[in-house]
Amino acid sequence: MGELWKSSWWELDFSELDREGEYNICVKVGARELCKSEAIKVARNLLWDETIEVVALEQMEARARLARNNRGWKDCGSDWREVNSHATCVIGLCDLMNTGYRWLTASDVERLAKQLLVGCDYIASCQDKAARIGFAEGAIVHEIPNHMLVVPGDVAQCVVALARTSRLITEHYPDRSDEYLERATSAYEYLLDQAQPMGREGFSHLNHGAPAHFNVPNEWMTRDLLMMIWGGIELWAAGKTQYKDSVVRMARQVLQRQVPKDQPEGDFYGHFYTFDHCDFTEKANIHHHVGHDTGGTFPNYIIGLIEMTKRWYDHPDAPLWHEIIRNFAYGYFLPACSQNPFYLLPEGYFKDQGLLVFCGPWHGINTSLAFASTIATKLEAYTGDRSFRNIAVGNIQWIAGLHAGITRRSFDGCTFWRDDIEPGIALSYSQIYGIGTRYTGCWTDIKGSIPNGFSVNPQFKLVVEPTQEADGPWLFTDEDWIPHGAGWVSALTTLRENKIYADGLL
Repeated sequence: MGELWKSSWWELDFSELDREGEYNICVKVGARELCKSEAIKVARNLLWDETIEVVALEQMEARARLARNNRGWKDCGSDWREVNSHATCVIGLCDLMNTGYRWLTASDVERLAKQLLVGCDYIASCQDKAARIGFAEGAIVHEIPNHMLVVPGDVAQCVVALARTSRLITEHYPDRSDEYLERATSAYEYLLDQAQPMGREGFSHLNHGAPAHFNVPNEWMTRDLLMMIWGGIELWAAGKTQYKDSVVRMARQVLQRQVPKDQPEGDFYGHFYTFDHCDFTEKANIHHHVGHDTGGTFPNYIIGLIEMTKRWYDHPDAPLWHEIIRNFAYGYFLPACSQNPFYLLPEGYFKDQGLLVFCGPWHGINTSLAFASTIATKLEAYTGDRSFRNIAVGNIQWIAGLHAGITRRSFDGCTFWRDDIEPGIALSYSQIYGIGTRYTGCWTDIKGSIPNGFSVNPQFKLVVEPTQEADGPWLFTDEDWIPHGAGWVSALTTLRENKIYADGLL
């Protein structure tokens, strides 16, 4: 991988270090000092203590103040407030509200609950707008006022966001809780009875690794099915038990799309084909423009299936769900992430090229990496296998600053941010604005913001063919989209919770 990325690394093992503090790494040959790091902090729960309040609360409160008409959050570099990004952000904050509350003060829990209202109230306004302009009941428009069309993938994410929030705020805001649950139910009914896949509109053959002649079928992508499964299980948990059969049927459809062990794609199996009838598999991040691929930042998100095995453990299909999860975990996720020294989730497997890590996304990269950490932790808890910990840690440490390094060339992918880096030097930066010894720039300069991150394509362009030769962390992209923070909060919360049970660390 070092040869592919045209960089090499030393690997230093600090596993025996048992004392918190600040350390410097000094590399010498004889008496000659080759390089010396800045002070590096070492402490238990360091990333949580340094970032969680800033990213989850201070950042979101600032974005609420800056949003158009004080509705929702300031979302990204433009004045857009995409409903998918709000739903993603709510989902990440829900993880904090669900299990991370124990490490927050009572006043911070109340601040968090109010931010959940900010996100869900904007989703509600998009659902009301859809009804006013003639869409079927339960539909949700993509954005107000610039993109008042309905993307079904948006709606599926909104179901999860609204249903989870409903359960988590019921003691804080019981009336809002009831409202959000009814809105989630209406949106799910829309998906089951009215919504149709978007076809060719907004489908990137390049990003999917699809042949140029591929005709997009009138089918849900696997990621849509997985999100609808998760939405159905969240509704069931909230008392809307009538969707159980629909969720079970969708799980069977996902099973039919799983790459079988005896017909692997390269060396891998257990991941998923994108449609019932195609020969390419799902990619971690397909988000671009407004259309078919919008909001495609949740990578192979099997959280709903894992929840099914817990809640419906006695269902006749439960062995099939276990099979889906284990085949994905050991046939694809663990070996694929272990192919690179940082354990990053690859973008996916591309025909005739194999696994690629950076080719594909036009933005939202750090969202997918952070949620990959969440998946890894969930799989460790599900299997009891500590091997997944490297993936959980590697993907968040990449965002925190343990990455391939930023060079002068990196800024060719940025819109605004520049720094003075000498030729031939790669420097480590925290990708969380305002946190760390040295941190990247971003569009808004809001503390706690996380930008898009490393890529092959320049920001907001899909121009580089996905090939092994092109693959590498060549460019850095600096727009700060709110889903990045959502993934970060989710990953840290899930990891810290798991450490209690796996490591006995309170």
